[in-house]
Amino acid sequence: MFGRHELSERTLQYLDAVARFGSIRSAAVAIGVNASTISRQIAALEDQLNLGLLMKSGRVTVLTEMGKVVCNYGLERARLTRRFQASLQEYRTLERGHVTIGSGEGLVTVLIKAVLHKFVASHPGITIEIRTAALPQLVQMVRDDEVDVCIYAGAARDPILNARPFQTEPLCAILPVMHPLARKEKVTIEEIVHSPLIFFQPHFAAQTYVDAILEDRQLNYFPVFRCDMFGTALSLVAHNLGIAFMTKGAAQDYVDLNRVCAVPLDHPIASAFQRYVAVRAGRRLMPAAFDLWRDILSANSNGS
Repeated sequence: MFGRHELSERTLQYLDAVARFGSIRSAAVAIGVNASTISRQIAALEDQLNLGLLMKSGRVTVLTEMGKVVCNYGLERARLTRRFQASLQEYRTLERGHVTIGSGEGLVTVLIKAVLHKFVASHPGITIEIRTAALPQLVQMVRDDEVDVCIYAGAARDPILNARPFQTEPLCAILPVMHPLARKEKVTIEEIVHSPLIFFQPHFAAQTYVDAILEDRQLNYFPVFRCDMFGTALSLVAHNLGIAFMTKGAAQDYVDLNRVCAVPLDHPIASAFQRYVAVRAGRRLMPAAFDLWRDILSANSNGS
């Protein structure tokens, strides 16, 4: 298919780097390789295939159509290699190896409390890698087999995901401990909408629920703060700078330290805040990753 020689994995990595960083020079700086080495290797690959792989688009270097095909081939080959090596590690030794978990940032505390204590105790030889990202990035990580298992909030309708619900916890207003509403059992959005509010970026699941509640109540509001990390929002609340929205589980460390209070929102949308655990559809999990999947699915609704 590719002539007399197999395509070089390193050259395919160089091609991907040029595509990602927009020029040979930028790719060289990013991956720590001499630019002339990248240029020479890609030129040799073009000669081998008798195809042009790169072209200029304005001031940026981009892949040709066949360049995209070759680059995608390299990425898929790398994914298959990772799967193969993981399988060898698991079945050649008695060690459990390595498990990578993808998680929404707001779910890390939930993951630790509800799952990881039990999992670490039963798998003392395993290395656990936790990678946090927004939902679109998590889906891509699952698609590319960069994570074994991912957990997220809100529905992601993607056929690549074999996703199952594992917890439901109400969306809460996260209030300063001295706020007049902090001791109520529930609060309505109307009770707090005129207070300084702290929102997340629009792609956050918690924010999509808040936006839906505001729309349902026909309320318009512009926040005082908009954050891209739950920890930032919690710190702002703890310093009495506003009210944020997330589950009690996501705020649990701050709640336990009596730095904030979590009061459920009194709205049907807020009561249906669902968490999911997902793997790539059709993927056969290694034993440790399968045990993690099972442990997450068995986690109960209060995260204990």
